[in-house]
Amino acid sequence: MKISSGASLPAEGAQCVASPCVVVDLDGTLLRGNSLHMLVRFMAAQLRRRRGFWRLLRMGGLLGLRRLRLISHTGMKHPVHRMAAESMTEADMENFVSVLGAALNRKLLERLDGYRRRGYRILLASAAPDLYLPRLTALAGFDGFIATPLPASAGEAYTETRGEHKRDLCLDYAAREGWKIEAVATDHPDDLPLLLLPGISRLLVSPAPGLPEELRRRGLDFEII
Repeated sequence: MKISSGASLPAEGAQCVASPCVVVDLDGTLLRGNSLHMLVRFMAAQLRRRRGFWRLLRMGGLLGLRRLRLISHTGMKHPVHRMAAESMTEADMENFVSVLGAALNRKLLERLDGYRRRGYRILLASAAPDLYLPRLTALAGFDGFIATPLPASAGEAYTETRGEHKRDLCLDYAAREGWKIEAVATDHPDDLPLLLLPGISRLLVSPAPGLPEELRRRGLDFEII
């Protein structure tokens, strides 16, 4: 747990009480929509306006290859995110985050405000890139984020923050900050490793088909919101 220079250390033998934490997924959960699709639309409009036709054609080609299943989702996503990092200005990124902000799930935000009033920390965790997650985290008033880092070069491995990897990153982040994950909000079966954490509250936001049934099969309680 971080201690500021002016804070006193706990008495010997005293235990530090971990702050409760809610882990919140982004696409389809906090966000009513998919941030990658929204990024592609935003970039296409910007590139047309700035006559960035080469990048626009390249992005269209990647999307076409993915639609034909000739490349993987990651094989499409990585270069699109790299183009965003190369072509979008700071002002562009701020404007894009404003677009995301308008699509936030207000009902879920109200629920999260209730958690915050009870002392919970809010951790945004997504396979989305770390390009816009810092700004979106600040806009939503959350306490931290987990995202997919963009490699320094195109040839480096691009490991998405999904499944068990995402769970482990969330647990590591919470441990560093002195938090304990006590609730998870998601819509997607990819987050089953997080949903299987013991003793947590499970908030399913417009869940994908099959996810409630899978949790029932495992004898796990949940709430649909």
